[in-house]
Amino acid sequence: MFELTRRHFLAGSSSLLFTTGAVAQVKDATGLKVVALPSIFGDMFKALRDEFVSGRDANVSLDTSIREDETAISTILRNAIIGNIPDILFISPNYLRVFADRNLAQHLDVFQQNEPDWEQNFSPAVTRIGNVGGNVEGLGFAVSMPVVLYNLELAARAGVSELPTTWEDIFVLGRKIDNLGERNVVGGFMEYDNGGNWTFHGLLNGFGGRILSEDSRNIGFGGPEGLAALNVLRDFGQCGQSRVDMSRDQARQAFSAGQLGILCTSSSSYEAIEKRTQGLFQIAMRPFPIGAQNGYLPAAGPLTIMFSKDPEQQRRAWDFMKFASSVAGQTVMATRTAYLPANDLSFQDQRLKAFYSSRANLSALVPALAKMGPWEAFPGENSVKITTVIKDHMAAVVLLKATPQQALEQMSRDVSALMSPR
Repeated sequence: MFELTRRHFLAGSSSLLFTTGAVAQVKDATGLKVVALPSIFGDMFKALRDEFVSGRDANVSLDTSIREDETAISTILRNAIIGNIPDILFISPNYLRVFADRNLAQHLDVFQQNEPDWEQNFSPAVTRIGNVGGNVEGLGFAVSMPVVLYNLELAARAGVSELPTTWEDIFVLGRKIDNLGERNVVGGFMEYDNGGNWTFHGLLNGFGGRILSEDSRNIGFGGPEGLAALNVLRDFGQCGQSRVDMSRDQARQAFSAGQLGILCTSSSSYEAIEKRTQGLFQIAMRPFPIGAQNGYLPAAGPLTIMFSKDPEQQRRAWDFMKFASSVAGQTVMATRTAYLPANDLSFQDQRLKAFYSSRANLSALVPALAKMGPWEAFPGENSVKITTVIKDHMAAVVLLKATPQQALEQMSRDVSALMSPR
């Protein structure tokens, strides 16, 4: 998460990418104005724009110059004061609340309800990913989900040939690998330092819990679901992670070097890891286990937000957003990035069927798309402090310095004290 303070509104133009670039260009353009990030997928966004305008009487001004979400947020909020913001923004879903709480993001429910064939063309995850407080504030576009990566060579040495499907069986495998006694090999590693506490959300949501109460005024993780999530972290500590304390980047490097048997990470990291492990050992990838009937996984990856207030611009913006989440738009995205489609109806398209047919590890994630949901964020000015507090308590559990119960009780008190009154 990103702490928004008065200094972001007062920041000088020399530190703002938008001031003489994107926002100025957007202001001078006619038609639809779109800012899309991250910039590393600029070619994909341009292909998406070109596909949309082809055969349409449409003019789309697209800026793909921004790499970091924080840059876009601070600049858009500053420029919102003078009414100079784009019609559409592509950004990570955990930042959606920033714009929803400030009434900048437009409610999309009415647009969806006016689409009589919506359910025939869009899966439920498209709107579920962008839900804030019961309102649809964004549309899912691209998905990265929490996954478990397996070093199949180490698993075979540990005598396991069938991949586990529950956390309990994952721990059994992790301990077996850790007990092999091979030099520098750790049985399992759970990334706990992801931005916005994404890993904790993935565990908590999978057990049917939420980070916030229904009204977003209080914590929602203080019950049995939160304890179950921390129990998973403890068990990874017992699989060998307590002996090492690595960053997520270091853990990914260690897995690629054959020093981790199991790595819990994001699906967006798979492509880079796969390239590094080619010719060394085989890997398998599966989504986080979902331990409750009402459980889901928090979606990372960009979604679309509408800022337009003019009815005609809203109509144009909705058409573009709808296209981006349609089968045609999802095909453009999926074939040019490591992201998965938010709209799982896209897999009925022959082009994507062919694309995924030879990609078994990516195909294994497809069923979990139906279980993707929102990546919630803490409200108020202490959001960054809260995520840091949670990360620190997670570290204490996985390093076996605190029991899950102790950490949950203290974390509940700490976060409750930091939550701003609403």
